[in-house]
Amino acid sequence: MAKTILIVEDDKQLLDSYKELVETAGYVCLTASDGYHGLDVMAQQMGTVELVLLDLMMPGVDGLEVLRAVKANSEKYGNLPVIVLTNMTSDAVIKEAFDLGASSYLVKTDIDYAGLIKELNKYLGE
Repeated sequence: MAKTILIVEDDKQLLDSYKELVETAGYVCLTASDGYHGLDVMAQQMGTVELVLLDLMMPGVDGLEVLRAVKANSEKYGNLPVIVLTNMTSDAVIKEAFDLGASSYLVKTDIDYAGLIKELNKYLGE
């Protein structure tokens, strides 16, 4: 059975592009256009979502707040690997993401589609 990935990304064009990529690689893809929606989907689909691809810069609740909420409340959200996918390259932000429990930190401008799928496969055992 295909594994399910949630992509939380506010840029509609990027969201659609990542969704197509993930589905082409054989995964089921759920999407959320902001942090609030992402947290709702994780809570509603707990046990279904097996990995989260998370942007950091979003309106409302940013990615670090989403990560903080997810890692602080495994009863509500499950114990999910969260891969940060952002253009933020600040060492302080990267450190904070890992301190909060990010599994991986990818910079959008530095990763190609093959690299992204390789990273997903690493965490989903594909």
